[in-house]
Amino acid sequence: MDENKKLDAEWLALNAFRGMTKIASHGDMERSTYDAALDLGGELYPELLGPDVSILKSERESDITKEYRQKARLKSIKDNTQVTALDLVMKDIEEHEGLLEIAKQEKGKKQRVDLLQRRLGMLNKARKELEPKSHSENQLIFRDAYNVERNLKALESGQGYRDFELPNSNILRVRVLHPDNPEHITGSDIIYERHSPKDDKVSIVAVQYKIWEDKKLYLSDQRMIDQINKMKLFLCDKKVCESKQNSNYYRFPCCSAFLRPTDKLQRADQKFLSKGEHIPVCKIDECSSEGPRGGKLLEYKNMREVALSNEAFEFLFNRGKIGSDYMTQDELHDLYSGALVEASADRVVVYAQEFSA
Repeated sequence: MDENKKLDAEWLALNAFRGMTKIASHGDMERSTYDAALDLGGELYPELLGPDVSILKSERESDITKEYRQKARLKSIKDNTQVTALDLVMKDIEEHEGLLEIAKQEKGKKQRVDLLQRRLGMLNKARKELEPKSHSENQLIFRDAYNVERNLKALESGQGYRDFELPNSNILRVRVLHPDNPEHITGSDIIYERHSPKDDKVSIVAVQYKIWEDKKLYLSDQRMIDQINKMKLFLCDKKVCESKQNSNYYRFPCCSAFLRPTDKLQRADQKFLSKGEHIPVCKIDECSSEGPRGGKLLEYKNMREVALSNEAFEFLFNRGKIGSDYMTQDELHDLYSGALVEASADRVVVYAQEFSA
């Protein structure tokens, strides 16, 4: 897979995971960092964001871990057998611990071993970064919850999922649907449902992530046009955005489908920063203009009046001010009709359901 395309695919997926964690944690900055989202993404989509394959993950690791990954790769070639970085690290840890033990036993002779101690500390750091068990148990932002049968009808059975316990004691059920081959990825979505089992009601919001450059997104690519149209077909055309309630409380229109242009990451080692805006897909046409090469062009300057920042989007959805009107779980099940499986043919779909434990 071309490295630039893989970097784009990882970056889009990472932003989708981070968007999900920010909603789930109600904007808790400690739980919604890029590193935390990268760890979660590695657990849920190891083929793309796993520590052994991810470009972004490798750049976030310490230099000592990178050193041992390089050693393991070249030693595997040299010896014509699989050598892991963790094996090499553990071997060197054992050697350093043995040498330091000798130093302890030499009573009355003070010898400097500070460099060996420092190296051992670095080796132990690499061990922690390389050990899968340590990674999954200590670094995930949400604790695993037991998978138990619950009355959630939206997605057909048979799709694998993980349950996590949220800080507010709710359960977050996450499924990640994706192409069989990561090189097919051209975008990422999050679909977030907030369930109220007591009332048999649920509200939904969907966000499609696309990379733009210089705050400009060309909408002439047929693949992109098809994806946006599928989002409209999935939600807008099914009238999810129409309010069924005559309540007196204030809220925005019931828009449920948003496009979130995302700044391109130029290098894997640059600082992670994305200031994307969320624009309702029904507003794309009126905010677009004709590009210099023809075709439709979406620019930040033309959408900023109707778009929502990351912070505003997450806050308003968590307060029930945006997203769909409440519907029953049976209505939600009818809404999907296989749409998720089809969507995952060319993009990552992070499908999250939050409900009371």
